[in-house]
Amino acid sequence: MAMQQVVTMGLYGLPFEGIKGIRSEIARLQQQEVQWMDELNALQQVMRTTFGYRLPLTLSRRKNKAYAPLMWRQGKTNRRLYGGLETPEGQGILKALPPEQQRELLNIEFKRIHLNHVLGLLQYEIARLKRLESEFEAWRDRMRDVNQH
Repeated sequence: MAMQQVVTMGLYGLPFEGIKGIRSEIARLQQQEVQWMDELNALQQVMRTTFGYRLPLTLSRRKNKAYAPLMWRQGKTNRRLYGGLETPEGQGILKALPPEQQRELLNIEFKRIHLNHVLGLLQYEIARLKRLESEFEAWRDRMRDVNQH
């Protein structure tokens, strides 16, 4: 039997106790984001330590706030490898490696997929809550103006 999470509603019917609750949730999620970014940096270091520059692809990090921060780039052209190791190009690179290195690269790929998923969800939730905070503040300010007149 699946367990259902009960969300209690706070002030104004939101699942937070007003603006302070929203801000504390944003801060909590941002702290989690920092921790996951440390994991991302560690994965890039594992990639460099394990393979160095021997592979024709590198694990790169997007500079923008993309919801999937880690991607594969082809070494010589620096072109993005869309679809990861599942593409024909990625499969060719993988098959050219000895089985032990294939396993190591596939473990890195699994961690890349996982990190992209977790960070994407966190970044989306942070953006959503910041928007809620902004809209809630604007509504609250308008309500104060109406009540003062």
